[in-house]
Amino acid sequence: MAMIDLSEQLDDIRARYPQWWNSDEATRELQALWGNPACNDCGVFSDCERISIALPGNARWNAAVKLSAAPNGWHAFATTYAYPLGGGSSPVSVWNRTAYTTRDEALRAGIDELIRTFEGVRDASGYRPASQSADASRMIEELRNHLSQVRQLTLF
Repeated sequence: MAMIDLSEQLDDIRARYPQWWNSDEATRELQALWGNPACNDCGVFSDCERISIALPGNARWNAAVKLSAAPNGWHAFATTYAYPLGGGSSPVSVWNRTAYTTRDEALRAGIDELIRTFEGVRDASGYRPASQSADASRMIEELRNHLSQVRQLTLF
């Protein structure tokens, strides 16, 4: 996977702007790093492709990878997921610590992140419905199936 670690640049910007989360200058520097993509004032990409993956027969278990391409050729992703007792979401942003050189690499990384997330749901301790582990395992299998389709498409 050709990924670009942007941690050093983000850490540098955060060190120079003590209130980086509220700094237009910090956001503009990161936008420039990404080739000046269209973003909102928080650095969230305006254009985003969404690849949704749902558990057949149970719409309350679902996940999505959101992808954005920057003018400099880099790609970024963020994930969204939901299940009956929880969920999470994040935006695709110039604050992402990792960029990818192709869309497919970003998509694979996003699906891998969702698999790890649902593995945590599957393996959670404490109170949970008896069906949670089984449904999480099924969701992981759906994500792996989607991942194998992405890999197969890139062979040709």
